[in-house]
Amino acid sequence: MAEFDIGQTFLDLKSTNLFRATKGKYFIAMSEADYDDDFIVCFVLNSENRIDRYKFGCNKKHNKFILEPSTFSFLTNSTSIMLSQPACYKLAEMYQSNIKLLDKADITLCRQIKNCIDWNYIPDRLVNLIKTCFKK
Repeated sequence: MAEFDIGQTFLDLKSTNLFRATKGKYFIAMSEADYDDDFIVCFVLNSENRIDRYKFGCNKKHNKFILEPSTFSFLTNSTSIMLSQPACYKLAEMYQSNIKLLDKADITLCRQIKNCIDWNYIPDRLVNLIKTCFKK
C-alpha cells in the first residue's frame, strides 16, 4: 500500500487558476506516491451547473466524468471531474497546511474514471504514471 493512494480526494485551499487567482479547489488523485519527491497526477472537481447536458458517469466526448452529489461526503451538487486538465503535486506538498485530505474513492470508481480519460489530452509522462499505478 502506497503512502498516498489512487482515489484520494483533497482540498487545496491555495490552488491557483489560469489567471493566477487563488481559490480553494477539490482534486482526486489518479496515481499513488511513496516518496516525498514522487509526483501525484490528479484532476480537479468542479460543480456542474449544466447537468442537463451530461449523464452521470463517463462523458468521454466532453472529457468529463460526472459524479452524483452523494458520491463523496463533501459533495452537495452534481460534480464533474475535468479529465482534460491534469495537475501534478509532489507527495511532500500533501503535508502542507493548505491541503486537507478528504474521502477516498473505491478502486471501481477510480477504474471507471481512468477508462474515461482521453489520453490524447494528457502528456505522455503523466499517462505512463497513471497506467503504471493501475497495473499494481
